[in-house]
Amino acid sequence: MNSPILDLISKAWWLLFLRGLAAVIFALIAFTMPGMTIALLVIYWAVYVLLDGIFSLIASFKGGASAPRWWLILSGVVSIAAGAICIANPGYVTEFFIIFLGWLCIFKGVVELIGGLSAKSFLFIAGGVLSLLFGAWCLKDPIAVAKIIVQLVAAFSLIAGSVLIILSLKLRSRAKTLPKTIDV
Repeated sequence: MNSPILDLISKAWWLLFLRGLAAVIFALIAFTMPGMTIALLVIYWAVYVLLDGIFSLIASFKGGASAPRWWLILSGVVSIAAGAICIANPGYVTEFFIIFLGWLCIFKGVVELIGGLSAKSFLFIAGGVLSLLFGAWCLKDPIAVAKIIVQLVAAFSLIAGSVLIILSLKLRSRAKTLPKTIDV
């Protein structure tokens, strides 16, 4: 098959290789140190929220229109506070998130169970029961649930990274047969 896009990607096979390698390294770190992975993800998100809050405050004072800016200021202050709390206590934030997820699943499970019973739908009932069980598990052991979520993300990263590495090596073979006129 002769495709200009495939030819271009083949010339840049090493970029796919690096992406795959980064995914595999992330997966290995997440598998061996799930607690650290959770904390780093929370801190990463916290820095993003902190910067978002700072930018919201800057935008509220630099805006040219005379529209009310209180909502932008409030958003900025809340984001900065949330970011600072997350940076100071990543473990607590992770546990809080899983607890929130647990209550959300319990609420959803009750609604699905009631709907399933009234509709006489086995699938809705089963979905409601599963949501209730998962929600209860989240509330009972939020740290274990967080670690399992990290393990699932790590497994996906390992598989996706391996696929990218294999693909990059196949593209490397293809790149050797291409004319040298395509530069990347």
